[in-house]
Amino acid sequence: MEPSDCQSRNQTSGTPVHSDESSDAHAADVVMEDLLGPSRKRKIESSSVAHGGDVVMEEPQDGPSHKKVDIHQAIDLMRFVFREGMPFLDNGSGRSFAERMIVDMSGFMVDMMFQDPGISQQNAPGRMWTMTPTLDKDIAHAFAKETRKGIGSVVQGDFYGIFVDTVHIPSTIMSCMVLFVRYLNGKGDVVERLLGVVPDPDFRGSSIKVMVDSMLSEAGLIKECPQFTEKVCSLIQERGLNLASDLKKPGETSWGSYYEALVKFAAYLDPICDALYFVREEVKDHDQTYLAYKVLKGLSYDFAFGLLLMQDVLSVTNELSLALDRKYVDAENCMALLQEAKQQLQVMRDKGWTSFLNKVGLFCSENEFDMPNMGAKFEPRPRLRGNAPTMTNLEHYHIDFFEKVINIHLNEFDKRFSKQSSSLFVLSSCLNPHNSFQAFDKEKLLEYARLYPSDFSDSDIATLDLQLEAFVADLRSDVRFREMSALSELSVKMVETGKATVYPLVYLLLKLALILPGTPATAKTASSAIKFIDSTMQEEPCNQWISDCLLLFLERDIFENVTNDAVIASL
Repeated sequence: MEPSDCQSRNQTSGTPVHSDESSDAHAADVVMEDLLGPSRKRKIESSSVAHGGDVVMEEPQDGPSHKKVDIHQAIDLMRFVFREGMPFLDNGSGRSFAERMIVDMSGFMVDMMFQDPGISQQNAPGRMWTMTPTLDKDIAHAFAKETRKGIGSVVQGDFYGIFVDTVHIPSTIMSCMVLFVRYLNGKGDVVERLLGVVPDPDFRGSSIKVMVDSMLSEAGLIKECPQFTEKVCSLIQERGLNLASDLKKPGETSWGSYYEALVKFAAYLDPICDALYFVREEVKDHDQTYLAYKVLKGLSYDFAFGLLLMQDVLSVTNELSLALDRKYVDAENCMALLQEAKQQLQVMRDKGWTSFLNKVGLFCSENEFDMPNMGAKFEPRPRLRGNAPTMTNLEHYHIDFFEKVINIHLNEFDKRFSKQSSSLFVLSSCLNPHNSFQAFDKEKLLEYARLYPSDFSDSDIATLDLQLEAFVADLRSDVRFREMSALSELSVKMVETGKATVYPLVYLLLKLALILPGTPATAKTASSAIKFIDSTMQEEPCNQWISDCLLLFLERDIFENVTNDAVIASL
């Protein structure tokens, strides 16, 4: 999203509630197998006819009578399923599945028993609903739509940033697109909310526009504004499939940690292999011996080539990564490290091939790895042979491996740090409170504000000029603002002390620096949910069901406030 794309929008909500009570309705038991099991025999179609505001479910004319369930009971059961992350079983909470079922199910049932009847509607006649093969998925999707509405209402018409990232699904060529919103809450804290996951999006077609438009519209973050939706889609296409995103996100392992891990792994490869041989030959557990066998089988020339290449590439980018990981981000130093890293990678690509190949050969010789005949014809995997060009092994490793990996990193730098985003990165960093606002530069901050003419008029710029002078003098003398080193800390303290009200235009500028792409606060950002989504995609194929369940599990505080009536109205 470019500077002019961040707009303030008011949220509206309100969903009509329909009733589908029938005169002979009675509570029906809800069986987990009926709702979640894949072995449902046939799809049952039904129709509904409105009578005086009520909806009566009609039996289909062809086929035997079909089962109905109390929809409130079904929704309550599915609510527990989604809250616990049961579609993922291991939901990353660190608690066993049995513990969650014993402890949380009992707590859930107690809460249901003591709920206000006016809210739980347990004293009302059962609302009967036709049992269909997709009822669980329909309920999930209805919950997801209402949760997006809840997220939109929490933003409350304030400024927000829309972020897009992608997650690659291992062992496939598929990916999923993750859409989330970043904003500041009433306390000045930066908050990120997942809006949804788009399974296997077509980045070249118009379908992605429809999917993004739908999610933002359901959240109430966008109205009929073709220019805005086109801009969102163009930004997505510009950045491409960020499948090899090497600037890691909050909560994930940093570049520096990966680099250290690779160096240690290469150094300790010999004892690691000895331990694997021991497990394969001596341990009686079949699963462990098979795993050791698979790992040892994978220790090939390709493995050595990739290990040493990534070790060299990450050694070049390590200093930049560490600088970006620090609480205080020195923007100008980061830009200098960025240029240095790009230059070193280009030299490595253009002049480092021969020395790297010799390095790999020596490593394989020391660790007794078989080496391919570099002059022989390269044989691609069977499924790729039809379209693969004829080349030697030497050409394959040089062009398709060595140069390709380095080019991916160079392209990633260009995407993440374009000329415009680099400018934003430096300008917005001038508000950083580190060392009594050492980086403060009023002229650069005014230049930053001018990038947003819809939010800073000429008269606002003049007022901001005066506010910045008073702001930095005030906060430098206020002991409450000492020992701070991050923009996010500054925003919280300004709200806490009332300075956000005293210097509203300065706070607005700070807010933009915290929520918009391309600033120090967001240069490495993505929703903290990305890590869980990424790990989930290791095991589960991405589809609409998984997408909805991810949203509900990761935004539980919003999801729990969705009423049954709202879900029924969305079914």
